[in-house]
Amino acid sequence: MTFRLQLFLVLGTLVLLAVIYVFLKKSLLTVKYSLAWLGLSLALLIFAIWPYCVYVIRDLLDMVMPSNVIFLLLFGFVLLVLLSLSVAVSQLATKNKTLTQANALLEKRVRELEKRLFKE
Repeated sequence: MTFRLQLFLVLGTLVLLAVIYVFLKKSLLTVKYSLAWLGLSLALLIFAIWPYCVYVIRDLLDMVMPSNVIFLLLFGFVLLVLLSLSVAVSQLATKNKTLTQANALLEKRVRELEKRLFKE
């Protein structure tokens, strides 16, 4: 790996870290989800500074190309993010259903109270 490419990768990782920091600061990203992105940034920084790590992982996984290792790790990361987002959406759907049911019960009580109040 050339020094120029290595420098570009390190700068790209630092930009990613800065974006994560800004998103956290503006509350666009919660700490829960930022941990996965910070982990990815750390892994990319390690691979950029010490590219030999990719070759070691390649040999351990018995792969031919080092780029395949990166693609495999990124694919695993994307699956992890999708799984965590699916859990979050499922929890929000359940909360939404519960809130809708509670709202319907409250509306029913209000209507009943209004009927009693206006009857008298």
